[in-house]
Amino acid sequence: MKQTYSVLLLTLLACCFFANTTFAADPSKITGKITDKKTGEPLIGLTVVVTGTGKGAVTDVEGRYNLTIQPGTYTLEFKFMGYQTKSVSEVIVTAGKPTYLDIVMEERSSKSLKEVVISGTAKQETINSLLTLQKNTNTVAQVVSAEAIRKSPDRNTGEVLKRVSGASLQEGKYLVVRGLADRYNQATVNGALLSSTEPDRKTFSFDLFPSNIVENIVINKAAVPELPAEFAGGLVQVNTKDIPSENFLTVLAGTGFNTMSVGKDFYTYKGGNKDWLGVDDGTRGLPVGYPSKERYNDLTAAEKIAVSRSFPNIWSVNTKSAPLNSNFQLAGGINKGKEGKRFGAVLSLSYNRNNRNFDTYRTDFDNDGSRIYNYYDKKSTQNVLWGGLANLSYQFGKNKISLKNLYSINSTISTTVRTGNNIPSDADVRAYELGFNSNRIYTSQLVGEHFWEKAKVKIRWNGSYTNMNQEVPDLRRLGYNSAAGKNDYYANISSGGSATLTGSGRFYSKLNDNICGGNVDLSRFVKIGGAQQQIKLGYLIQRKERDFSPRALGYTLFDPSDPAAGKLVRLSPDKLFAPENFTERLLRMDEITNGPDAYQASALLNAGYLQLDNTIREKWRLVWGVRIEQFNQSIKYVEDGPQNNKTSVTDVLPSLNLTYLLNTKTNLRFSASQTVIRPEFREQAPFAFYNFELLATESGNSNLRRSKVTNLDLRYELYPCSGEVLTIAGFYKNFDAPIERFYNSGAGSVGLTYLNAPKANSAGVEVEIRKNLDFLSKNNPGILQSFTVFSNVAYIYNQVSFEKDKLLKARPMQGQSPYVINVGLQYEKESTGTTANILFNRIGRRVFIVGNDTEPDVYEAPRSLLDFMVAQKIFRKGEIKLTVSDILNQSANFYQDSNDNGKYDKASDYLRIGTKAGTNVNLSVSYKF
Repeated sequence: MKQTYSVLLLTLLACCFFANTTFAADPSKITGKITDKKTGEPLIGLTVVVTGTGKGAVTDVEGRYNLTIQPGTYTLEFKFMGYQTKSVSEVIVTAGKPTYLDIVMEERSSKSLKEVVISGTAKQETINSLLTLQKNTNTVAQVVSAEAIRKSPDRNTGEVLKRVSGASLQEGKYLVVRGLADRYNQATVNGALLSSTEPDRKTFSFDLFPSNIVENIVINKAAVPELPAEFAGGLVQVNTKDIPSENFLTVLAGTGFNTMSVGKDFYTYKGGNKDWLGVDDGTRGLPVGYPSKERYNDLTAAEKIAVSRSFPNIWSVNTKSAPLNSNFQLAGGINKGKEGKRFGAVLSLSYNRNNRNFDTYRTDFDNDGSRIYNYYDKKSTQNVLWGGLANLSYQFGKNKISLKNLYSINSTISTTVRTGNNIPSDADVRAYELGFNSNRIYTSQLVGEHFWEKAKVKIRWNGSYTNMNQEVPDLRRLGYNSAAGKNDYYANISSGGSATLTGSGRFYSKLNDNICGGNVDLSRFVKIGGAQQQIKLGYLIQRKERDFSPRALGYTLFDPSDPAAGKLVRLSPDKLFAPENFTERLLRMDEITNGPDAYQASALLNAGYLQLDNTIREKWRLVWGVRIEQFNQSIKYVEDGPQNNKTSVTDVLPSLNLTYLLNTKTNLRFSASQTVIRPEFREQAPFAFYNFELLATESGNSNLRRSKVTNLDLRYELYPCSGEVLTIAGFYKNFDAPIERFYNSGAGSVGLTYLNAPKANSAGVEVEIRKNLDFLSKNNPGILQSFTVFSNVAYIYNQVSFEKDKLLKARPMQGQSPYVINVGLQYEKESTGTTANILFNRIGRRVFIVGNDTEPDVYEAPRSLLDFMVAQKIFRKGEIKLTVSDILNQSANFYQDSNDNGKYDKASDYLRIGTKAGTNVNLSVSYKF
């Protein structure tokens, strides 16, 4: 904690320094973005003039402009060849505060030869630009604009996404779209594909990005050729700021607690001095000089004993009061330069530490329905998430070069104490797991945007490098058994050199991913038939390389019948593994790492596309084309000699998006596309790992194939005014060879693996609404103007199709929910600076693990989530915020549907896992200098 406070003190001193220098002198300005009304594309080289002042600017490669000007009220004129001139009055500029004015320009009619000037006010134009942003996506999508993010009190991207209709978050960071779990979603940052932030899970953690560095977020629910094609639920495009509209420095500090942790016992064990940073300082490392697996097997018995004694004897579980959670964030932005040449930077540093207790009940049942065991887990976790972001950009003329960097560490220290009884053996059980998992991710991007004036071609390119590193050092497991009711516990230690994954021992692993990639896009507008038409083509390459090296070590007894061994195994963990007990008569450590456990993997993705964006007779817009993705993957391991599992597949992925403008506020969209879902390395690698929580050995499947998805969407969209929307959609998806998590039971053991189901079909309807409630108070205008209700409700019918000769029960695809309900009420009073919202989310039951002939499917029961947030502006530039998450604290239940009635019946169904995690309460204070 001393180190934490030192960092905080230095941070506060830095804030005071910057606040009194660079940031205090930021001048007044007008800034914004100019786009085409029909396509939403930025207009490059447009002239902006402040009437009567002689001041002006020209838009850059992103269609942005900046005007430094004295406080006052002005009229601005916007001119661009081939477009109607626009005059905007009542533009109010306040001292020391930027004025945001985005403008939508409309093409001049081919019949009109003379200049036409369109007049409007700043307020009207702001509403028009927001409506256009939402309407002009080239496919079925949801847009979160910079304006919406700026007005919200959300701290990170995950919190922003919680407000998006049609999307839900699990654990505050994993995305669910249209009832499809995280493996069916994809993420990009600034146009570059993101790798999974969890090495053992195909997902992305959206709480990595502070909201104040995000420019906008687009969630695509249907594909277009220019975007990566590996998704079926949603493709989330996160675009971060590079040249901020103003200099800023924001400091945030917060604390909080969990209702199941505060004032309760919190389990810990002795760790290292750098645990607060999410990294191990070597305390948990393998002893210096510990031999490789091959060398270990050649050691003499005496040498093995000496090596066994070299491990630290840290097995004691300590109990203390749960510390409060902590949250700190420092973010700053710089905008320097003059018209035509501008440098910008956005920097951010954040640190979060959360402490939680989990109470979990676990059981299993035999084929006749009799219970096999009852286990009660008390698990305490300390999660550390911290990182930094640095984006640097230089804009000159119609060119911009950006260097964007992100570094993040996400670690979890866990201590689990298990009690219960094993029914067939009539034994009481006590077990421990002491864990540490650290994930580090670094990504760097060099991005360029250029406009080639002579050819009228816009060029965007991106080169990226990502390194992801996961360490699991010294994962310790130890179990004790006792005859029921006798309180005579003895350690569950193997004998005769037959240590196993499920027995007592230690596990170490290191995973290192290196990902290099790049892409280039070229686009050009041409005028055909009096309307703007766009042609776009591009190429993407991404190379992934992984090196995974585990070590599994198990304890064994030389002779369990030895009276000394009988006394030894009844000692407490810290005394059991004392160095003096490792002798040729008692204990030793054995290497039980299997040959296939270590693997090296590589994957190469090449993708190219051609996309046409056609305007047809004013009201029709057709975005169509084809994307070709060629994917090669190799996984090398050793099993009875070197093995190399290679896969290669080329996919031709066409897509078509047709939009009809019923009127200025209404769209009708139809979309058809093909996409793919590829297995992760972990899902194909033969590495076997004992999952302590699921009591099963989990391994990959080298025969796993990629899934191909056909998508159809039909959607009606109504945008009555800024911030309001009504959509009604129907959609259909066909999954060829969907990837699912299966039980793989063997003799005397339970296993988990991944398999391809033959096919699956989904059909659903989705209704989204966002509506201001002012219409309910006609007699008292304005009384409900601050309230907005928003909701997304989706119903999905999904079923896996089996071959006719397979007598398998019809079921939904693993991870697919039959319904999703999101409802929220938001209060925002700009005059008082008060914001509040309440969010309700419920996802229908879904298959957690697919069963087999002896093991029924395990379902995750529906669970209602209720979150509340209130934020209040203080001292003009400060804010205090209170969030309460998972207010209902309902148990997460995983069960087998014994009566097959499609719902969870507490009295009759087989509850396999029931977990409660408590309600999170957080309070934070922030200030913007």
